Order: sequence, then structure tokens, then C-alpha cells
Amino acid sequence: MKTQPQSAPKLRLIKLIHVAKRQLNLDEHIYRLMLTQATAKDSLRAMNLIELEQVLSLFKQKGFVIQVKPRTNKRLHLPAMSPEVTPKRRSPASGTSPNALMDKIRAIWITMGHHFIIEDNSETALDAFVRRMTGTKKGQGVDSTQWLNDAQALKVLESLKNWHRRELIERIKARGQTLPPRDNNRLPSYNAVLEIYLNTTTLCKPHDKKIVKEARHD
Repeated sequence: MKTQPQSAPKLRLIKLIHVAKRQLNLDEHIYRLMLTQATAKDSLRAMNLIELEQVLSLFKQKGFVIQVKPRTNKRLHLPAMSPEVTPKRRSPASGTSPNALMDKIRAIWITMGHHFIIEDNSETALDAFVRRMTGTKKGQGVDSTQWLNDAQALKVLESLKNWHRRELIERIKARGQTLPPRDNNRLPSYNAVLEIYLNTTTLCKPHDKKIVKEARHD
């Protein structure tokens, strides 16, 4: 009997769980017991997305920390600075940005980290994303999220919303859930997809519920 191919979100979560197993130095017996404790299943490939999220959440409670590997500048072939040398900055508190769009950008970025879509949801990583998004052939992009103008902020916001929505739609479909009917062959709105996901997962953090309000920009 052929096994069904694993979706990209499932493969990403399975990879993180394997990393957690090594980081926590779990032997096979304890590892299987923890899987069973979290989901009543002892095989990752038999789990759906929400069950994999439950396993990863349990491992994080036991001390697993997602570590971001230093990246290399492909153009210059120079190693990126180590996270130990350059501490990552946290995003400022919501409502303190000079532009409301920046609050929405940060809210989505942080929540994408909570949903294990990105590994690093620090302000430092967000600035790197903004730099790539706003870069042009003639020069480097904007170095800091707080320096975005309205047009640039809107471009970054829409890019993040589309990315986040695509990932959540994959997860919702993998769970066998239905999405709202399309209007003129368009995908359901970001808010509609987010609310479906948040209302059916058991791993939402208080911040995730607040994101629905903060990220509205339809």
C-alpha cells in the first residue's frame, strides 16, 4: 500500500520534531512515550498537522528551543554574524509604531513564528525580510521596518498576509476542513482563513487571538 505524500507544512514540523528529539537528548522509548502523551499516536507520519503542532508544543514546554543557523551572504560569500555576537531585537509593543501598518506587519510576523511557519520571528529577522522585499536592482532595501513609508509598508504587509494565508490554507485542507466559498475564483480573505484556523486549533496563544483584530486590512 502506497503512503500518501507529506505536505510541506507537515514535513517542516516533522523536521523540527526530529531536531527537538536530538536537542532534548531523548532515547527512543521516552520519545515514543512523549508522542503518545501528546496525541495518543507514536508515529509522526500517522499524525495530522494539529497533532504535530501538539507534539512540538510539548517539546517546547520541555525545553526545546528553535535555533536559527547563521546565513551566508551568497553574493559576497561572507558568513553572517553569529546570533551570539549580534543579539536579536524584540519587536516593540503594539500601538507604539508611528504607522499603524507597522503594527500589523509585526503582529503577523510574530504570529507566523507561533504557527511554526518561520523559525525566527524577532525584529532582526523581520528587518532582514523587509530589506529583501524593498530592495531593487539599483540599491539595497530599507534597513529597518520602522523606516518604511506607507507604500513600502503596504507592500510588505500584503506579502506577509499572502504568505501566511497560503500556509494556513494548506493546513486547513490537510485537516479535512472546508474553506468559505470563493468569490469570482478569488481565495478567501486573510481574515476568514485566519479565523477558521484559530477557531479549530488547540495551540493558539493569547497573542494569536488578538492578531485577528490587529492584522485587519482588507
